[in-house]
Amino acid sequence: MKKLLLYLVTILILAGCGTYQQTTQVDDSAYLLIIGDPAGYVVTIDNTKPLKLEEDTVSFDLDGKTVTKIKLSTGTHAVKIMKNGKLKINRKFYVSNGNSFEVRL
Repeated sequence: MKKLLLYLVTILILAGCGTYQQTTQVDDSAYLLIIGDPAGYVVTIDNTKPLKLEEDTVSFDLDGKTVTKIKLSTGTHAVKIMKNGKLKINRKFYVSNGNSFEVRL
């Protein structure tokens, strides 16, 4: 009887001594998401070279809306979005690792 009890206790102890690995995926990038039809819009981020949304970026469809995703470094940014030479959006924003800032056209 003592051997059986010792055997069961040993099995329980060994069963609890497994290994566990955890993997965490970290996205070190931040993104600007421009939601809406990009036709004719030009975006300037931090006074860099302007991007024509239709030509210089890639858009995709998400829940029936067109989304343009632009990769950024983390931190504070300024975005200006123009159409037909008129300023439509002028904003400053902060994004951290793995986060995005949305702008609707």
